[in-house]
Amino acid sequence: MFPRIEAFGQSDAGCVREVNEDNFLCLDLSPKTAGVRPASFLLAVADGIGGHAGGSVASAMAIQILREDIRNVDGIDPRTYLDNVFRKANRMIYERASREPDHAGMGTTLVAAIGRGERVFLANVGDSRAYLFRDGDLRQLTEDHSWAGEQRRRNLLSEQEIRRSPFRSMITRSLGYTENVAADTLDVVAGEGDVFLFCTDGLYGLVPEKRIVKILKKHPEPKAACDVLIAAAKEAGGDDNVTAVVVSYRESKSSPTVRLSDTVRIPPVPEKS
Repeated sequence: MFPRIEAFGQSDAGCVREVNEDNFLCLDLSPKTAGVRPASFLLAVADGIGGHAGGSVASAMAIQILREDIRNVDGIDPRTYLDNVFRKANRMIYERASREPDHAGMGTTLVAAIGRGERVFLANVGDSRAYLFRDGDLRQLTEDHSWAGEQRRRNLLSEQEIRRSPFRSMITRSLGYTENVAADTLDVVAGEGDVFLFCTDGLYGLVPEKRIVKILKKHPEPKAACDVLIAAAKEAGGDDNVTAVVVSYRESKSSPTVRLSDTVRIPPVPEKS
């Protein structure tokens, strides 16, 4: 059996911030030629760091580089592509930040996935997350590169103590902040009924996982799930930009298919000064 893959992405500035520094990508990579070939996609979510100008520029650059580089690669190895493109995005953002005082210190989180049939290859830098919702259980696939994530992994502080700390929003690894960066990579075999959620901390920081599970159970269609997830974050205060990309796997008895929104939120990257 071949998977039928559906995906949708949505982003919102939230209720407090004037500028949306999040960006995302949903791109269908399936071959257009005849024949039975694996359904393929490229998905990504980025959350900019560094203020109104820098953060939005950095996240837009990361998504733009992902989108442009994939066009030039035929028969790519997903792991190699993701590793190379993360390094390239990091270098380009870092170099631009070093040249332009207005963008000094800018960076971005980035979580990206390439799907080929039932295999999903992921890479991550920062604290934007990838989740797998399977058989009613929500599992975080990526590790948060943040001060809060480190405290949780080492069981050093309680959740209440983490929430009260002035360091709770500190990112420990991002694209563009240092000259070199290493991305975490992993791959997952998807099964019928699986749902993947990619999101920024504007979602999971305000919507408890129990609520996310209820929403994904009630709304199996990716667009409906995105609508309700973002509404839930805004209802909870919406004090940050919020972005979600939802991907569902269903069984298809015919040829593999992909139905993506083929959407991308990338505001124009300002010209270099």
